[in-house]
Amino acid sequence: MSDVLTGTTGAVRFRGCGGVPPQFRLPAPPRHFVGRQEELARIRAGGVTVLSGPGGVGKTALALKWLQDRGCGLYVDLAVREPVGDLLTAFGLSDVAADERAAVFRSLVTRRQFTLLLDNAGSAEQVTPLLPVSGTVVVTSRERLNLKQAQEIGVEPLTDDGRIRQLLDLSYVELPERQARLYRLCAWQPAPFDVQAAAAIAGEHECDVEDALDDLVEKSLLTEVGDSFGFHELVRAHARTKR
Repeated sequence: MSDVLTGTTGAVRFRGCGGVPPQFRLPAPPRHFVGRQEELARIRAGGVTVLSGPGGVGKTALALKWLQDRGCGLYVDLAVREPVGDLLTAFGLSDVAADERAAVFRSLVTRRQFTLLLDNAGSAEQVTPLLPVSGTVVVTSRERLNLKQAQEIGVEPLTDDGRIRQLLDLSYVELPERQARLYRLCAWQPAPFDVQAAAAIAGEHECDVEDALDDLVEKSLLTEVGDSFGFHELVRAHARTKR
């Protein structure tokens, strides 16, 4: 097993950040990012930082902004079923016993010197077995986790001082009609949604809607995590004002 983790086997060779399977690479941070300067300054390199706050407040966006250009990053969505098993399989480690997966995961992160984003954590018990002995880890959660030796930063809803609405207005007026219509309609969906749900909301074919959703993500009007899409609360409020 140690040979596989160091990348010395003939079956699996990892070379730099390009060796990270696409589904576990850090998503791109929002193109337009305002505010959160205090929170960005408090996140530290080395050790564990927990970003806690209500859903849709922008915890993941904040984490991704800070992690940008900070070395090889690994993204793990703890809200999905068997995230660690899926990750190890993607790295070519498919024969790891269930009770050994956390240890192998920690070894992989440490040996590869990944910066690690553990997104959507539900509890301290879910996170603790995955923490490597060294390196930088950022965790997002709707709950305060009170992890031992971790820094916890509460992320509160942003207040709009006018700059955010101005940026959103500029982005909105440049949208083609299909994207603008999706932006308005999907904002009334209270929970994250997938392509199928967006197509049903818009009454359009999934292939057309998928392209439009990708365009909204590119313009930082939607966030994408895994197969789901969602709104930052300020963006949702802006979209709901449009007719």
